[in-house]
Amino acid sequence: MDNKVSKRASFIQILIFCLFIAGIFIANLAIPSRDFSERENRYLQTLPALSLKDLASGAFTKNFENYVMDQFVLRDSWTEMKARAELSLGKRENNDVYLASDGTLIERYEKPDYKMVDANIAAVNRLAETAGVPVYFALVPGVPEIWRGKLPSDAPNYSQAELISYIYEKAQPATIDMHSALDAHASEYIFYKTDHHWTTLGAYYGYEKLAGSLGLSPSPLSSYARRTVSDEFYGTVYSSSGFAWVEPDSIEIFVEPGENIEVTNFPTGSSMEGKLYDESFLEKKDKYSMFMGGNTPKLQIMTGNPGGKILILRDSFMDSLTPFLLEHYSEIHLLDLRYYILSVHDYIEQNDIDTVLVCYSVSNFASDVKVYLAGQ
Repeated sequence: MDNKVSKRASFIQILIFCLFIAGIFIANLAIPSRDFSERENRYLQTLPALSLKDLASGAFTKNFENYVMDQFVLRDSWTEMKARAELSLGKRENNDVYLASDGTLIERYEKPDYKMVDANIAAVNRLAETAGVPVYFALVPGVPEIWRGKLPSDAPNYSQAELISYIYEKAQPATIDMHSALDAHASEYIFYKTDHHWTTLGAYYGYEKLAGSLGLSPSPLSSYARRTVSDEFYGTVYSSSGFAWVEPDSIEIFVEPGENIEVTNFPTGSSMEGKLYDESFLEKKDKYSMFMGGNTPKLQIMTGNPGGKILILRDSFMDSLTPFLLEHYSEIHLLDLRYYILSVHDYIEQNDIDTVLVCYSVSNFASDVKVYLAGQ
């Protein structure tokens, strides 16, 4: 009798499992594919077209696997469930993101490829040798470095401070110590808790250090009328973490655009009117792109103020710092070498640039394959 009951229970378990798998399969077929994930802030793999070439190379199989993972029914819920399961097992990490006790999400930082680092240093040095104007070099440490004390004691985390020291020792331009400027304010809200960027407050402390190094007099923090434009910001680290229950960040504006400011964007080579702040992004997931409209090859800002002309080779960290520089320069030119492929040397000559600033987050500088364009 017990044997029959056991067999019946096993049969029921198998049946439930098969029905569950069948239900998932049917749901995956019935639910339309998504092109974009708001939570993960990225485009998803859609059903790849079948061709003999892709089948033979293995590309079709790889793309189909990505399609199945990206389009899996209730993907966001499963990702969150996995994160909660990791926490229940005593782990504070999921998808290489650590959850600190105060709700901060911190990406693991691993040792970079030093061959790439050396190549990028060489490019900046070539720029310093050929620019014909003063060149300054600033590297911004990220959350894993400045808020390293929030990580579990056994969390692997390569030292960005050590990496910056290595780079600065080999660099020819005048270097700017952004690390000490941020570390001195580590107890403040200088980085977003769900994103890898610094907050506008963090950008201010970066500006303060930059200004002093560039021979400028920075405006005091008390001189700004700070305005919160969003308190519902979930950044890129949140998107990949699975820790969906953490609190959102807030975004502030310190510098309001003046009446005489003119921003020109060159998204595809042709010009169009740009904005210091594009608040339409506040209605989207990628709210940080509110600062100057996000990634673009080239931006030119005519400030209407007296001063010199500065060219900034930069990543997205400079987007929230640039407004602080408006009062000091008549023209601010920004190039993103991930998208701008023309000669930097020619740009300096054609636009009568008198100062060049290379400013990157240290993690981007160490991994960006386009930094070599700085030396052209």
